[in-house]
Amino acid sequence: MIPTEHSVPTAQDLSNSQRNILCDVGFDDQSKRAATGILIDRAMRIARSNDAGVEIMPLADALRTYDFVQDLMFGLVAPDENEHVAKVAEHMHDPLGHFIWVKAGAKVTLPVQSFTVLETPQARQFTHDITLIDEGAEVEMISGAAVPHTVHRGRHISIGECYMRAGSSCKSVSIEHWGEGMEVYSYGYSKLDEDARNQATSVMMAPIARSVSLSVSKLAAGAKSTSQAIVFAPDGTERRIETETHLLGAGATSEDVARMVAAGGTIINVARLVGDSAGTSGFLGCDGLKLTDRGDIVAVPELKARAEGAMLSHEASVGIIDDEKLNYLMATGIDEDAARGLIIQGFLSLNSDAIPPTLRDRVAQLIADSKSGGM
Repeated sequence: MIPTEHSVPTAQDLSNSQRNILCDVGFDDQSKRAATGILIDRAMRIARSNDAGVEIMPLADALRTYDFVQDLMFGLVAPDENEHVAKVAEHMHDPLGHFIWVKAGAKVTLPVQSFTVLETPQARQFTHDITLIDEGAEVEMISGAAVPHTVHRGRHISIGECYMRAGSSCKSVSIEHWGEGMEVYSYGYSKLDEDARNQATSVMMAPIARSVSLSVSKLAAGAKSTSQAIVFAPDGTERRIETETHLLGAGATSEDVARMVAAGGTIINVARLVGDSAGTSGFLGCDGLKLTDRGDIVAVPELKARAEGAMLSHEASVGIIDDEKLNYLMATGIDEDAARGLIIQGFLSLNSDAIPPTLRDRVAQLIADSKSGGM
């Protein structure tokens, strides 16, 4: 199979330092991926597919290549939704971002990977990504965002729109590693048609000055969405995470679980679940663990049953690390730092089956490192 490429004219191979940055957030050699998209600063550096069932290209090229892409762009969110979305929309004539199309019926055996890198200190980056998983297609996706260790400050605003057609299936994982002084605003919107299946894991462990993440999902009849997030906030980190899920058709189901650890930073998690149709069911789980009395965790689950027969439930808890458990572990000969690490890893337990095998060790290491904020 001959690979297809869509790149800016100056596209070139990645440097060793760029590869190292990307490996931290899930990158692997292109030969081991069905498709690869890499955006660096203001250009798509790589857009390459090794699978006939997947197309990946800069969004600007996709708009010129396929008429239907213009109907997908801002199809799930209005360009004037808020000031950040409007900022991205200002570049609508020449958007920066990728378009991924998994074609109807494709059974993609290798993961599709896409990454965003900000290499310029104090830069402003505005991106818009569109993903179409067509009818009956099956795919795994890995995405990440990162900066070099030399980039401490900057601003990134992103919009992601994902369309999952009837009977399609996607398993995804995303990992972020921004600079400790950065501001990041991420807005994700997804539409699941009848009987679509989506399983997503997000990992937000690195220090950051301010991060705001909003995601809105709409599920048609029989669609199923399962998501889990692991979130860490050391000193100086402020994170706000908002999710909103609408169950629009009979048989639609959703499970949204967040595990949050604060080591002096602040995490606010607002999760909304709306049963818009009879015969729907959903669950929210929001659990927080504070390692010290500094910082804060706020968990706000919201349930709205708008139709008779919608079955919605939630569990939420926030607490400080248990001294009794800590003392018990230390009494067995484990030092305090290692004991705290074991407690954190146990608390942040997640469904590893939702993570591609090639990423499980990396995610486990991020969790282990969280006890010291050492990422």
